[in-house]
Amino acid sequence: MSPANNKPPAQKSPRGVFEDLGVPVKTPQYNGYVVGEDKDGKEVFYFCFSQWGASLFLLKVDPDAGATKQINVSGAKGKGCTFAKSLIRGPDGRIYVGTAPGGFILRYDPKKPDEGLKILGRPSPSETYIYSMVIGKDGKIYAGTYGGAHLVAYDPEREKMEDLGPVDETQMYAHSLAAGKDGLIYIGIGSQRANIVAFDPKSGRRWSVIPPEWRLHGRSGYVMEGRDGKVYGYIAPRARDQKGQSFILEKGVAKPIPPNAFPGSKIEKLRDGRYICKADPEKYVIKDPSGKETCRKFRYKAAGSMVYVVGLGPEGKIYGSSALPLRLFVFDPVSRELKNLGNPTSVNGEIYSLLGFKGKLYVCAYPGGWLSVYDPNKPFNYGTTKDSNPKGIGYLGEGHLRPRAMVLGPDDKIYIGSLPPYGEYGGAMAIFDPEKEKVIGNYRNIVLNQGISALAYEPESGLIFGGSSIFGGGGTRPIEKEAKIFAWDPKRKEKIFETVPVPGDVAIVSMESANGEIFATSVVSNTLFFFDPSAMKVTYKIRIPFGRPHQISLKRYEADGYIYGLAGNTIFRVNPETYKLEKVADYPGTISCGFAVSETGIYFGSDVHLIRYRWETP
Repeated sequence: MSPANNKPPAQKSPRGVFEDLGVPVKTPQYNGYVVGEDKDGKEVFYFCFSQWGASLFLLKVDPDAGATKQINVSGAKGKGCTFAKSLIRGPDGRIYVGTAPGGFILRYDPKKPDEGLKILGRPSPSETYIYSMVIGKDGKIYAGTYGGAHLVAYDPEREKMEDLGPVDETQMYAHSLAAGKDGLIYIGIGSQRANIVAFDPKSGRRWSVIPPEWRLHGRSGYVMEGRDGKVYGYIAPRARDQKGQSFILEKGVAKPIPPNAFPGSKIEKLRDGRYICKADPEKYVIKDPSGKETCRKFRYKAAGSMVYVVGLGPEGKIYGSSALPLRLFVFDPVSRELKNLGNPTSVNGEIYSLLGFKGKLYVCAYPGGWLSVYDPNKPFNYGTTKDSNPKGIGYLGEGHLRPRAMVLGPDDKIYIGSLPPYGEYGGAMAIFDPEKEKVIGNYRNIVLNQGISALAYEPESGLIFGGSSIFGGGGTRPIEKEAKIFAWDPKRKEKIFETVPVPGDVAIVSMESANGEIFATSVVSNTLFFFDPSAMKVTYKIRIPFGRPHQISLKRYEADGYIYGLAGNTIFRVNPETYKLEKVADYPGTISCGFAVSETGIYFGSDVHLIRYRWETP
């Protein structure tokens, strides 16, 4: 097919107005605690929280009275200090935080509370995450990184940072550290291939301590200090139903041990033995040596968590998810109520895809592709039992980590496509039967070494079409060079076609069907292309001039027949009859995610805000 020349004139681009509907989720992410002192030398708890709307913060809490003081980052610009990836009380009694995505080290001095959390700097120009701080026998603070799996150090006495370089030449994550009584620093590494490395601060020497047979592909190594003060290691298994391997790490050697030999991780305690036995973003529980528990609510001022995905749900309501922490929210266009419902899953990343069907909302989340179903007409009470609502169905199966695409296919079955797990190649597509509440099929590597990043059902052909992404799971580098579109036959339960629709592009980020065709967007060329299922070929391509198209942000609006999309900070639309592409409106802020279109407007996320482009009545 090609653009038609005998169609009626296109309608004028609809007029509308942008509305900020508010911050759906103000709950921050809880990152743990350490025991420290205040300026008078009294023991206190320091809790750490991350948020996307502003920089991370600490809460200093008096364990006796519960008095709380919020400690913010001083002089932070941009998003470099939004997430905390490590927290420690240094040998000097000051509190240190490692950040992402900026890769900064922060410091709070209890003796100088007015300074707040001070930015000390970046120990490595190439690394963006500072993981798992520990104190070496030399008094330095050591940490691992994401980017190139470096080891970095900070000397509190000399106030000097140092990048000690990569501890594994091929991996990206040095995500767990432990300091041994032997003076060595042990580092857990992944995720393309598991490793545990020992580092000698005196000589600078580093070496792998685990046997070659446990350097599993697609897995990670972990280290931790046990309650007995010794250092332990662990290699995760290949699958959830398999067992990993535990080690005790001493004198630069890993000795295998049974799992029950690990005494448990070290617990931060006050001098009188009290510690935090439970904590989440809303509350914490202090347990004393007698077993008595005291529960208190946190008190803080938060700027909001990232709006990660937006979609249309039952009864015309708009649903979405925050990221880190995962919370499901809903906006009612009639009452204008915006509500944080809570976590509808058993994981705590973010919802990647959602779908309204027969009065229920289906959501699928990272990590692992966790699927849940929610009935908005019943009270919100998450669990995994028969009467729970939302009800957790469970993980989709092998090959699912980030379930980016969800579509209703033939016979009322739901198809879910995912990007692959950490350290692995080749995502998967699961088929879920809502009536049976069961995954009835799961197919991996439909496109070899690529994940599934977009799906659409084309009813005239009866086929499911998918778009791929060349990227593997975290910690990998792409093997393939170009993204593909594929056709899946639900009756034959197999792929019947695939091709490269836009040479050189690395991912197909959105798909929609209309008028017997498939419409899709791809990057890095920022192309909108049209695919004819009857001829199995791309018939037309248009470069999108507004910027990079957003993921899962291409939807047909039945009221006018147009397909609407998001690219850069622009709403655009395309006429499926003439293929004409036009701008609808430029948003003056930042469009960060999408996407829902209904008679009440176009909805998308802007950092921590939910935004609507409300149609204006002519």
